[in-house]
Amino acid sequence: MNSIRLVLIEDERLLARSIHRFLSERYECEWFETVEQAIVYLRKESVDLVISDVQLPKKSGIDLLNWALENQPHLPIILITAFSSVKEAVEAMRKGAYDYMSKPIDLEALELTIERTLKNRRLQNEVLYHRKQQRSGEGDFLELPSPQFKKIEMMLQRLVEIEQQSGELPSVLITGETGTGKGSLARRLHQQSPRRDDAFIEVNSTAIPETMVETELFGHEKGAFTGAVGQRVGLFELANGGTLFLDEIGHLSLGIQAKLLKVIEDKKVRRIGGNREITVNVRIVAATNIGLEEAVHQGAFRKDLYHRLGLVHLKLPALRETPDTISMLAELFLQSALRKYPSFTSGKLAHTANAETFPSISSRGHYALTHYSWPGNIRELKNEIERSILFHSGDSLDFEHLQHLDQNQMPSFSGFLNTKVEPSADTFTESSGTPFQLPVEGLSLLNVEPRLIGQALLQSTGENSSAAKLLKITQEELRYRLQKHELNQENAQGWEHPLPENGVSISEIEKSYLCQALARTGNNVTGAARLLNLSRDQMRYRLEKYEIVT
Repeated sequence: MNSIRLVLIEDERLLARSIHRFLSERYECEWFETVEQAIVYLRKESVDLVISDVQLPKKSGIDLLNWALENQPHLPIILITAFSSVKEAVEAMRKGAYDYMSKPIDLEALELTIERTLKNRRLQNEVLYHRKQQRSGEGDFLELPSPQFKKIEMMLQRLVEIEQQSGELPSVLITGETGTGKGSLARRLHQQSPRRDDAFIEVNSTAIPETMVETELFGHEKGAFTGAVGQRVGLFELANGGTLFLDEIGHLSLGIQAKLLKVIEDKKVRRIGGNREITVNVRIVAATNIGLEEAVHQGAFRKDLYHRLGLVHLKLPALRETPDTISMLAELFLQSALRKYPSFTSGKLAHTANAETFPSISSRGHYALTHYSWPGNIRELKNEIERSILFHSGDSLDFEHLQHLDQNQMPSFSGFLNTKVEPSADTFTESSGTPFQLPVEGLSLLNVEPRLIGQALLQSTGENSSAAKLLKITQEELRYRLQKHELNQENAQGWEHPLPENGVSISEIEKSYLCQALARTGNNVTGAARLLNLSRDQMRYRLEKYEIVT
């Protein structure tokens, strides 16, 4: 199933069930009858798109739009309207609604509208993303569709909302192994907040001699101690109005921890040797790669400071815990490296705008990357990609470019070139002995659905309930597909073989043909598309739809 998450708001139950059933076969879809119910859900869950009727009990679709503009301005909304409220819907589009559809709803047109809206949203997000990257270059890994990263990104958005509404923000504690991106996350939090135009000051506690930590943080007055020949402003004062990022906070001494706690609670700092307190407005973000709970238990870290810092706790996963993101991260870092080193294309010094000449990561290379444990996490992966760009000598990055990695942590590649894309266990395959083997010359994948429906009609002598059962779909879904392909008992073209009595799944058969084509072409997407008579866009859409990784 597509990982896109939709919300449907419709109080006409017959219409709502029809739309919900249709959408649920393509996306994750939640249905609510009122705006109030939907808003409760939207406050808790991340949603890609909302489809709402304009006329609803109590609050209307326009009320929902107004709420979204204030609370989730980037959430796309498609409105459903009766003829009498078209004018209202058009006005809503001027306010920010993405589109509207008039009743009666054409389900196929609705799907096209959804896809167009999502595509436009992706383009807008890319523009916003690149604008942020031009300004910051931080936290790009949080854009990946990983549940862990998505949860962190949602928390960041919530923190920004809190600060915008109250002007205050509790301290934030970021934990994770070395190289997981704690610094990038801290900078991203700063850059997304109302404090973005003020100072972001980073201090690594392990990089400062213990005797100098106090004066670095709090400053000192002239003559405060031997060698204090002048006044020094501390980092808390320098960060006033902005963010102070305390990295590796677990290494601070207990004495410094006590003074740090007092500054956080009182929002005042006193320089060493000074006799007055200076008010500071600083957001504290702390990070550590050690277990602070264990440090508290052992008496190495103050319990009260731990609880003060940990009001908001963001835990970054190790890269080995999110293996599904490695290939996406690698591609992201590859594009970043190519922008950073524009002259390194195809192993030669050449300035070109032709992306086809840029080096790419081969299937073999992706296999190597995803089967390495990455003890240095995201930082190690990013460095490896940059190193490969600088020293590669061909058009593709594969196992040969990764030789310096710890070979004890690398996979065996014997037989790799013969590896096939494996469909799920319940998918038809070439070796299964079913009538759904991919012919040597290929086939038109777009014709599979109408011919399977035609065969079901012929086998059931035109009885829709039996035909729907053979295709493992509802009668309503069958009626929609019959209209879509303009099929009936008279013009139906059957399959080469009867369908099994226990039925078949159209989506599973399509997925099987995709997997067979990829296996036959050695995971070559272009070659597989030719075998299935698909365009590149059609092929990519189906690979995403069926979550097939090449």
